[in-house]
Amino acid sequence: MVSASSNQPREFFGQFLINMGHLTEDQLEKAFSTQAATRIFLGKILVMTGLVPEATVRGTLSHKFREMILDAFHWEEGQFVFEAADTAPEVAGLEVSVDLLDIHREGEFRETAWQAIRAVFPSGAVRLAVDERKLPERKPGSMDERIVSLIKEGLTIDGIALALHATDFFLYQRLYALYRLDAVKISDEPTVDETSIVVEDEEDTGVIGSETSSDEVLQAAQLFLDAGNIRDGEALARRAHEMAPSPRTVEFVKAAQEKLLVFLRKELAEPAKVPTLQVAPAHLKTLQLSAPERYLLSRIDGRRDVAAIVHVSPLQELDALKYFAGFVDAGLVTLTPR
Repeated sequence: MVSASSNQPREFFGQFLINMGHLTEDQLEKAFSTQAATRIFLGKILVMTGLVPEATVRGTLSHKFREMILDAFHWEEGQFVFEAADTAPEVAGLEVSVDLLDIHREGEFRETAWQAIRAVFPSGAVRLAVDERKLPERKPGSMDERIVSLIKEGLTIDGIALALHATDFFLYQRLYALYRLDAVKISDEPTVDETSIVVEDEEDTGVIGSETSSDEVLQAAQLFLDAGNIRDGEALARRAHEMAPSPRTVEFVKAAQEKLLVFLRKELAEPAKVPTLQVAPAHLKTLQLSAPERYLLSRIDGRRDVAAIVHVSPLQELDALKYFAGFVDAGLVTLTPR
């Protein structure tokens, strides 16, 4: 395998670089700005600017390719297309190749590993407890140090994964290793369900989601979109798809989400707007927030604008912008043009 791409943000090249400690979020955002201006591949930019050595870029790309394919091993549905050709397509960036047989062997190992891991950590929604007396020696700034710090902050496993920009297996295998040392376990404290501030009320209007058929909901969605109510129109489109999935609803949702993305970009990020917290950080810890919400709120520093925060986050752009819209609606955040 010589090239691979993904639409999952946590599988983007930049996310692996952050997770492995090769880049900071600020450095990645600057590299993205250079990429937008030059149209040069990110890996080449990092090497040219001296931010990351070429050997590290190649190694990280190889790791990214492996993790993307291994993640697909868990898919219950998917499509596979093979097109025979005498030569591989020319790669414009740095040349990297990965042996597929090695990936297959790793996939077989991980199937067994995941069974053991899930027996201990059945869900990413759980919080953990740490016994620092049983931890191996760790260096300041090391991955174990960062994991322990996030556990002590009370984050769920999902929240830790977002904060570290980590893939699931990377984090879970380390947590499992610490569990085997009796250093980490699921917290005995009562579980507090995480809720999201971004809640779309489907009953309040008497319209959203209340129709008797998917076709009627789609018709209502189209009316909302035509009237310029993009947010409710997209919510209706998703509701129709949930009621009766079909190729038609898939295309409708896709079109509605494309419109919503354009709308939210203009509302929240164009021109650049800097978010400011309207509540004390200590108060934020008392709120019931989802892991993605906690991650995004933790990135607000009064300096970075919304687009910069979203660009380097391990979240889909549309989802992240929806969360920011929810923060503004709830009065947690205000936006100031730069």
